[in-house]
Amino acid sequence: MGPVISKSKFLSGLQCPLLLWTQYNDRDAIPAVAPATQYVFDMGHTVGDLAKLRYPGGIEVGADGVATAPRTGGPAATAATAGARPDLEATAAATRDLLRHRRPLFEASFLGGEPGGRRYVRADILAPAPGDDAAWDLVEVKSSSRLKEINLWDIAFQAGAIESAGVKLARLCLMHIDTGYVRHGPVEPERLFALEDVTERVRALMGEVPALFARFAATIGGARPDVPIGPHCRDPFSCPMLPACWGDLPEDHVTTMVRAGRRAFAWMEQGWDRIVQVPDTELSDLQLVQKGAVVADAPRLVKAAVHDLLAGLEYPLWNLDFESLNPAVPLFDGTRPFEQVPFQFSLHVQEAPGAAPRHEEYLSTTGDDPRPALLSALRAVGPRGTVLAFNAAFESQVLAQLGRAYPEHGAMCADLGARLRDLADPFRTFDVYHPAQQGSYSLKAVLPAWTGRGYEDLTIADGQAAGRGWHRAVYATDLAPGERETILADLRAYCGRDTGAMVELLEVLRELV
Repeated sequence: MGPVISKSKFLSGLQCPLLLWTQYNDRDAIPAVAPATQYVFDMGHTVGDLAKLRYPGGIEVGADGVATAPRTGGPAATAATAGARPDLEATAAATRDLLRHRRPLFEASFLGGEPGGRRYVRADILAPAPGDDAAWDLVEVKSSSRLKEINLWDIAFQAGAIESAGVKLARLCLMHIDTGYVRHGPVEPERLFALEDVTERVRALMGEVPALFARFAATIGGARPDVPIGPHCRDPFSCPMLPACWGDLPEDHVTTMVRAGRRAFAWMEQGWDRIVQVPDTELSDLQLVQKGAVVADAPRLVKAAVHDLLAGLEYPLWNLDFESLNPAVPLFDGTRPFEQVPFQFSLHVQEAPGAAPRHEEYLSTTGDDPRPALLSALRAVGPRGTVLAFNAAFESQVLAQLGRAYPEHGAMCADLGARLRDLADPFRTFDVYHPAQQGSYSLKAVLPAWTGRGYEDLTIADGQAAGRGWHRAVYATDLAPGERETILADLRAYCGRDTGAMVELLEVLRELV
């Protein structure tokens, strides 16, 4: 009968034949879902539940095939089957029975035959089409802010299966987050989402799906494909197989070249796998610096750039770092989808060059809007001295947003922004560059390259993990005993490491010149 190919597996086939083959034939080779990916999935479920509120009276087809009546004022309760593998036959049968009621359906399921296998879909929303008692609108819900090409293929795969089951489709739509929405009071689903009609564009693709399906079915049933690395490893999604496929690349592989992007794979096609093999005529100024450091196996230092940075610093020095969360669904009044909301800062203060720093910090520990208390705590920064950040554009953005949101603190935020300087400047221009940075000037690359000390000892070791951790610590209802306190301690350690790293790097720069 051949394999059952769901829409997620179909999208895997579009991205990489090896990924598709592995999902069916060697599942143990695929790493467990990373916390960052799981967080995206969880937020997607939250967004999906809110989207259902735009279709009152809807019925959800549970993974076990049991249709669940909607709760009063909200979508159907499906906790019992959330995350469960669906029963293909049962969900398709339940959908066939429910279609006659002409009510909005959530997770409507269809299972149909195709050359080489069977196609299975669970549609986010299938709603009766206005003005046509026989037709339905198909709505795919995404937690992103805009339409992507892969979304059209997603909908095309679904629409073909649904129409093959004898269901007439009117509009084919993508519902995504509207970044112009500003929350005031409870979230308003009718304003949070934008509904985009993509019928024409999707129908232009639907005719190609059967041939692709047959090809993917043959891939699944064939030998393990030999697929070289390429742009598809990160586009349209970061592939879960990437660590395995890229794990044996040398440290000076061309994919580590600064701002190479897709050109790195074009170089590989020329047989230039290592940075030292790429001709100078192919490289930008920054790339030439990186290549020169690899060839010399030695750092690069332009002392004038470091002198310029140091000469522009005024003491006391306020080393500042924010941690923030940018959820698709705004958490607080006055915020937009994906707006950066700071919940923490760390401040290492140096009264004079080389002086031992003192540390101050703020971390919100409740689910209340953290910004008012954070702004009050930020007044610990005195009226004199440089405010130093690493990749300061982020701190500048946060300060500007805080000033607009809280005019009573506007003067302070403007003053801090005006005094802000960027410690990353000489690293960004590669005037200070170490081969161990591997083309990156992020703090996570620069600190260990120049000091030998990194973040590997920390449980929370990057900004995304910090945002996820804080969200869990203050909102989760399934925390284990002591988990909340552990997360908060990990957050303090991480944010403090960032500003402590700035103190260390500043001393490194002083020693270099």
